[in-house]
Amino acid sequence: MASFKSKYWVFMLKLMGKKRNRATVEGFYKDLKKRRASDTYQPPKKLYEHFTITEREVDGFPVFTVKEKSTSMRQHLFYLHGGAYVGEILPQQWEFAAHLAARTHSQVTIPIYPLAPEHTVETTLPFVQKVYAEIEENLGDFRMHVIGDSAGAGLAVAMAAEQVKEKGSTSIRQLILVSPWVDVTMENETIPELDKVDPWLTPVGLKEAGKCYAGEAGVRDPRVSPTFGTLEGLPPCHIMIGTRDILLPDARLFASKLADAEVKHSFRQVADMFHCWVMLDMPETRRAREEIIGLLQS
Repeated sequence: MASFKSKYWVFMLKLMGKKRNRATVEGFYKDLKKRRASDTYQPPKKLYEHFTITEREVDGFPVFTVKEKSTSMRQHLFYLHGGAYVGEILPQQWEFAAHLAARTHSQVTIPIYPLAPEHTVETTLPFVQKVYAEIEENLGDFRMHVIGDSAGAGLAVAMAAEQVKEKGSTSIRQLILVSPWVDVTMENETIPELDKVDPWLTPVGLKEAGKCYAGEAGVRDPRVSPTFGTLEGLPPCHIMIGTRDILLPDARLFASKLADAEVKHSFRQVADMFHCWVMLDMPETRRAREEIIGLLQS
């Protein structure tokens, strides 16, 4: 049974009107313009109290590293935030990354990647590949896990698939995929039914965001929608998604394709949870995070 706190967040998400605001193409662009006016990629100031946070630039875009001050590093995490490829990293996502850094004694790299519609996959994917490659050169005996939520999860899979395509293998130990967006076409016939219970996402808004990110490559390009690509050779993939998320049908299909490709994977479907619930404070979040931390410590 869903907790009282999770029901509160469902109510608040509906009250905020994000779903309503992006229910039309016109509304999507209006809401995006409003969000861009207040967007910032900078970490919340309170994180600096307990974490060492550094910033550098790669090809003109910021790249942050986060590590808890009181612990020694045991491994690397590479975190790709969600936001439908059009939205900047949020304070809740910063907190999520910092929490994982502290609990797993990791240094977390967070690329602030180029956003659509100003940029497309042709810029964004090579950028995150370059940032990853720079870390990989100095990886040594440390392990590298990649974690992504929503669009960031789709980008993580695309990055890993490109590595396998180009090199025949990848140094990524595992992919942790939270509410993954692996098919931006939004054409799955069961999405309309889930749309009735999803308090946050709207198919129209996501479809438009996907087109913006795809650009001339097209929404079925595997770099944009990795579910259409070759999955053989990917590292272990661990998927976590809620049952009140319109991305659930495509996540299920992606898990099935991973099985067909003989990729080690797990699929965790959490009852009554909405998109990226792990970013919010509630009992279900704490349980989900413990599962993720267990995977990162394995």
